[in-house]
Amino acid sequence: MSGSLTAAMRARLEASGAVPRVHDLYEGAGTEFYERLVGPDRAEIREVLALARRTEGPILDLAAGSGRVTIPLVRSGNRVTAIDLSDDMLSHLRRALPEHPSVECIVADMRDFSLAHRYGLVIIGATSITVLDRAGRSLLYANVRRHLADGGVFALTVAGGAAAAELAVSRELEIRVPGPDGDEPYLFSQQMEEDGAARLVNWARSSDLADGGEVTVLTSRLRVLSAEVLARELTGAGFAEPDVEPVRTHRGDDILLLTTTWAGAHSGGEDHASD
Repeated sequence: MSGSLTAAMRARLEASGAVPRVHDLYEGAGTEFYERLVGPDRAEIREVLALARRTEGPILDLAAGSGRVTIPLVRSGNRVTAIDLSDDMLSHLRRALPEHPSVECIVADMRDFSLAHRYGLVIIGATSITVLDRAGRSLLYANVRRHLADGGVFALTVAGGAAAAELAVSRELEIRVPGPDGDEPYLFSQQMEEDGAARLVNWARSSDLADGGEVTVLTSRLRVLSAEVLARELTGAGFAEPDVEPVRTHRGDDILLLTTTWAGAHSGGEDHASD
């Protein structure tokens, strides 16, 4: 359990005498919070819909989660296969589009799945590629290549600019998160690990940090990646040099969209260097 808590979160818990109950952010109770945190966010949607209009055939949404990208794609008339490792996350998508004929939800690891179709557009939104380490990303690229139609587009997002800088330092702050009875303050704690190559993130409701109480702490561990690193990996895996463009967000966050296609041959083999 201690390996899932940041030093700052442990100190807060110890100071208040609270007892942690650790949950993965993407499973069980964590999915309800995740949906509250990112569900209303429309970042990337405009750009993804534009890509869908320029490509042909079905769309594959990897790490689809609760359907933040899948839902607007389906409602815009696209046929989408949504893959996520967490059935709890996909349950939100199923409830939003019950038995919709244009969406298929599949519980699978985006590094290792096999589908009968090839797709004109393969997407990884919400900077979700950062959940994978270098070896996992190599497997992902090979899997995307197997499922990408001739001339198909592979699109993914990563933080850039000031947003990337904030993801590269340990910090702690209080963030208000939408809830059923209005916004609630949550303690956000981020700790850098592996010489800055990864970050451990904790969330806990501020009002739960009370004397002797039990506190649900939601946790995730993510890689710290840049557009430059991903571009090198993609070309090393046989994809074309990606186009990189900023994503417009209402909060002014810096998000970069990378789009590429299969180049047809490996460029000297994959780079297996560490992050």
